[in-house]
Amino acid sequence: MAAGTGVLALLSSQPALAVLAAPFVVWSVLGMLRRPPVDSPPPVAELSARAIAAGDAVDATVRATAADRVIDLALPPHAGADLAPPWGAVCGVETASVRVRPQRWGRLDLVDAVVRESDEVGLWHRDVRLRLGPIEVSPSAIVPGRGDAIPHPIGTAGIHPSRRAGDGSALADIRRYLPGDRLSRINWRVTSRTGILHTNATTADRDTDVLIVMDTLADVTTAELSGPFASSLDATVVAAASLAEHYLRLGDRVGVHDLGGVVGDLPPRSGIRQFSALTTRLARVSRADVGRRDLRRVQRLRPGTFAVVCSPLLDDDVLTEIAVLARRGAAVLVVDTLPDRIGRLERGPADRSGPLAHLLDPAPGSFWEEAWVLRRLQRDADVARLREVGIPVAPWQGVGGVATLAAALAAQRPTARAGGAPR
Repeated sequence: MAAGTGVLALLSSQPALAVLAAPFVVWSVLGMLRRPPVDSPPPVAELSARAIAAGDAVDATVRATAADRVIDLALPPHAGADLAPPWGAVCGVETASVRVRPQRWGRLDLVDAVVRESDEVGLWHRDVRLRLGPIEVSPSAIVPGRGDAIPHPIGTAGIHPSRRAGDGSALADIRRYLPGDRLSRINWRVTSRTGILHTNATTADRDTDVLIVMDTLADVTTAELSGPFASSLDATVVAAASLAEHYLRLGDRVGVHDLGGVVGDLPPRSGIRQFSALTTRLARVSRADVGRRDLRRVQRLRPGTFAVVCSPLLDDDVLTEIAVLARRGAAVLVVDTLPDRIGRLERGPADRSGPLAHLLDPAPGSFWEEAWVLRRLQRDADVARLREVGIPVAPWQGVGGVATLAAALAAQRPTARAGGAPR
């Protein structure tokens, strides 16, 4: 426009047109002088953290490589994250940031950021797309209750004694001496005071491998559910992480076996590093990898292992594997991770818009709610059979609920039975 007006002023010899074109010419020349070189570096995008825990947030920041540059940042909405500002658009001088809060655990691949860089008066601008990369989100270990019961301690490791009397280092009682007691355990102070031989009774040092079995063969959820237990896989992961953190802090050896192969296996080890290894693996899982796979059976199992199976109990192969673990001598406890609202009819016939219209509705998915009710009824029969053979099944309600069931297993007398399963 400035060039056209200037040429018209020269051709027509009209000073008024020259005066009219002068501001545009000056503005255009100033813009050309202020434009950065073609090879000047573009803005730089960075994340405040690459690995976070569920519930935390990261800042996606774009910084200009020169002073007094205006940055317009637009981060496209992502289904797995909340943005602040809500639409992910923000403007700033030299820097602009959008806060990203992932909603679920796993690897979150952010969409490329759309950035417009300009000078402070808008004489020029350039548009670029900057890659932000993935965020690894580890699940939060939710431990609302505590309990340290293990069904049947079988060794000498760990930082705490079991409830069962035996050779150990923890004093349980002082009682009268009986034939067969070790002379080294005689309590001479009490003996000299009472005139009757007394001995120190101890409890066996607890040492049981805790095997957490995760069912990642499927992920069951509905559109209405949200939060840390929005799906069966979310509940499975949170339960596994919480149980691992709990028993590792008690000094036990904890191993992880993934029936679906999405997370992978961890051999039994003790220490907080084992928990870090588990959360790191969970944070790198992509939900696109979750799907129908062949079941990976537990290969190595130490007799007496405390096996906690976290599963929605929808696969016949998983039910078979639970029974096999019990027959191999493990003390098995099942944590039901199917969301409670799935398969529950919350509407009665009076709530329908019309029974005839409902029956004639050809839209696919019209009877999903009723189908899940039937599936839950079939599943309830499977759960009842597990309980009949002595395998407790309980919904995930925190470590406290699992510890209560484990204490019940520990109180049971380990009588022999076919296959060696606990009674």
